[in-house]
Amino acid sequence: MVNSNMTIDSPHKSALITGGAIRVGAAMAQALAADGWHVAIHYHGSGAEAEALLAQIQAHGGHGHLVRADLRDPDAVAGLIAAAGRDAPPLCCLINNASLFENDAALNMTQKSWDDHQAVNLRAPVFLARDFARNLAARDLEAQGLEDGAVGVVINLLDNKMFALNPDFFSYTIAKYGLLGATKVLAMELAPRVRVCGIAPGITLPSTNQSAQGFRTAHALNPLGQGSTLEQLVAALRFILAAPALTGEVITIDGGQSLLGLPRDVAFLTED
Repeated sequence: MVNSNMTIDSPHKSALITGGAIRVGAAMAQALAADGWHVAIHYHGSGAEAEALLAQIQAHGGHGHLVRADLRDPDAVAGLIAAAGRDAPPLCCLINNASLFENDAALNMTQKSWDDHQAVNLRAPVFLARDFARNLAARDLEAQGLEDGAVGVVINLLDNKMFALNPDFFSYTIAKYGLLGATKVLAMELAPRVRVCGIAPGITLPSTNQSAQGFRTAHALNPLGQGSTLEQLVAALRFILAAPALTGEVITIDGGQSLLGLPRDVAFLTED
């Protein structure tokens, strides 16, 4: 995702990407760094990957720093916005990308499974959006050298199954459905200083223990015969950032899979 020949001026704004060390988050961090943002890359268990990503970004002229937090811990979440903005340009974008994705069902879920999924996938993004908006309101934008009237942007990573529900991954699904609602309500509550949008991908990368053939089948199980890619998700991110009248909307990129109303998670429908 990084152009090795690019020249990046000193950034004047920062973005926090939760779960930014790997997979979709890493692609977004690379893209924003290439676009001239200072990237605060949040991680929890992926320390080595986070350090390698930051080194790669800096080697190509980009700017950023790492912030570690367990999103299940409310105290850690409470300090994350401050940590993301420390010794960095003003924080203007929050990407709630981190996600807990473990399978359970309504009949076998545990209290821990439920609590962990709600904490990572719903509570943390909502409270981070709150703290992001408070930080923006408290800042003297003119003194920071930002363009007068600049607003912040929150982007929530959702899931295309929010538009074609099935009961698999029960706790995860309920939490993400709550985040879909929060995206709409926060867009109303935080306007006009903060825009809030979502991106809802279909299958993009192979999941743990998924075979190469299973991934190819699942990726193509939709009307267009092709699924979302990292490049398309980055394009959606850039579009949201570039569209100042866009808020409360969710961009779904799944090749039309959600139109099929599949009865189960697509990963289970394509098992070898």
